[in-house]
Amino acid sequence: MKFFLCLIILGFGRVFGQIQLVPLHPDGVETNEPCIAIDPKFPGTQILGSNNDLFFGSEDGGYTWTPKRLNPAEGFYGDPVVYISSSGIQFVCHLSKNKNKPWPSHFDRIVVERSVDGGKTFTSTGIGNNAGKVQDKPWIFVDEGKKSKFRNRVYISWTEFDVYGSKSPQDSSRIRVAFSDDDGATFQTPVTVNDSNGDASDDDNTLEGATVTAGPHGELYAVWAGRGQIWMDKSSDGGKTWGKDIILAKQSEGWNLNVHALLRSNSMPFVIADKKGKLYVVFGDSRNGDQDVFYLFSKDKGTTFQGPIRINSDALHNGRDQYMPNVCLDRKTNKIYTIFYDRRNSEYNRYTDVYACNIKELKPGPNIRLTDAPFCAPGKGVFFGDYISIAAARKQVRTAFTVYDQEKLFATVMVGIATEKNFKKPLQENKMPGVQFLQLRDTNLIYLHIYIPNSKSCTVEMTRGNQLFFKELINPVLVPDNELILPVEKFPSGVYELSLSFKGKKITRDVYIDRH
Repeated sequence: MKFFLCLIILGFGRVFGQIQLVPLHPDGVETNEPCIAIDPKFPGTQILGSNNDLFFGSEDGGYTWTPKRLNPAEGFYGDPVVYISSSGIQFVCHLSKNKNKPWPSHFDRIVVERSVDGGKTFTSTGIGNNAGKVQDKPWIFVDEGKKSKFRNRVYISWTEFDVYGSKSPQDSSRIRVAFSDDDGATFQTPVTVNDSNGDASDDDNTLEGATVTAGPHGELYAVWAGRGQIWMDKSSDGGKTWGKDIILAKQSEGWNLNVHALLRSNSMPFVIADKKGKLYVVFGDSRNGDQDVFYLFSKDKGTTFQGPIRINSDALHNGRDQYMPNVCLDRKTNKIYTIFYDRRNSEYNRYTDVYACNIKELKPGPNIRLTDAPFCAPGKGVFFGDYISIAAARKQVRTAFTVYDQEKLFATVMVGIATEKNFKKPLQENKMPGVQFLQLRDTNLIYLHIYIPNSKSCTVEMTRGNQLFFKELINPVLVPDNELILPVEKFPSGVYELSLSFKGKKITRDVYIDRH
């Protein structure tokens, strides 16, 4: 069993439900915004894109990963998404980085890289270049329906900005889609999907997060967020023309959510169709007073939708956030899976877990905890990415999400390894004793998250040399997950021994406090 990189400050670790967590690299690698894909015919082959020019491949089912640096002629900037088609073609789609232009105008097109030799070599093509405009937030989908009129058509969806980040009412954003009929080697001229534009501020009133999916006969659906709503449009001719925009749901506070201790947190929509044509649209918002994740369901080709149906199973209105969901389909079993960040186990809504579940029509399955223990949010000074990812193939389920390495002080990615069986009932968690340390630099506060099962009392201490700076006795029976908040002003800068004593045992670890 491998654990989070330097996130569990004190503890003995755990094994439960046979879900395993592995880092992309044993020594750590600075990256975020992961997207993972599994070969639908050979699940041992997996790929992962992340928010730099590193592309990762695995041939042993995700237990070990080999990095590869991508260097397309169009440049590599960010927002990577990956896909493996049934014919084995590997796709990596991302923003460009035009070396002749400054930020942000250098992401002036969407780059589609493809490999037909198992990831050994890639060729690239740029799409959507439109003089003076910026192309952002791509997504990729391949229509592989056996009865589809457009079988094997590759679709790319994204947002086009007149001027990225502009607050001028003269500048706007729109949703664009392009398709390829030669396995992604070339693409047709992009078309605009939406009927009315959003602004260009890269905020709640901007049209962003466009994803597409197809029904069994090639009927095409696009969803996106903007102006406080979730939108959808349909195409019956394989993306050449589109109908009238439909409002699926209100999105309270928009897609750019305010989550404590994160620089940015998006809960944009993702759409997926199963093999029978049933549609699922997953998104997040704060209609219940804190952030929750939801889905909409349609069994009549998007004519009507039921929901929103709440996915996270914690108590309503409890002040604990769930956010940044994603969704996938196992193309063999026809099962739908979701993933999301979750703070239900954090008393003050500061520490984060990752949960997942399967959904079927109107009934979410059990919420499955993927993480060993809540991990530390990095604060407002670290970009954590705009999405996390989940993929499934032949009953194998893989997740990829960003965590924060407090020793190396950067964001990195963990991969969760599970199977379909893990989602049938709640896992019997065997949580082990531990205490986590987090200094939030933007608030000058220290958080300690403590878990001591089956103990009537425990003592937490912080010492420096022979001097005791903090000591507290707590009762884990009343509150198994405890959080303490300490002001940084009580501690001079330096290294401290953080210890946890219970049942005659003591575990310790050095932590560093920076008083500034």
